[in-house]
Amino acid sequence: MIAIKGIYNGRTIKPLDKIPIKKPSKVIITFIDEQIESDYEIIRNFGSQSDAFGFWDDEREDLYQDYLKKE
Repeated sequence: MIAIKGIYNGRTIKPLDKIPIKKPSKVIITFIDEQIESDYEIIRNFGSQSDAFGFWDDEREDLYQDYLKKE
């Protein structure tokens, strides 16, 4: 199975990548709604933020220390 990117303009599909197959072949066409961000993408994008793990430097977020103080 080979996947390539393309654009559908409402009538035809224009490949954005070179098609590496020369003979007639069966295809599966999937339309992707890029406007809707999946939960996975939201989590992945959050982790890529420069301050995503800044809470580790915040003493108020140190739950382990809270546990030790209760003893």
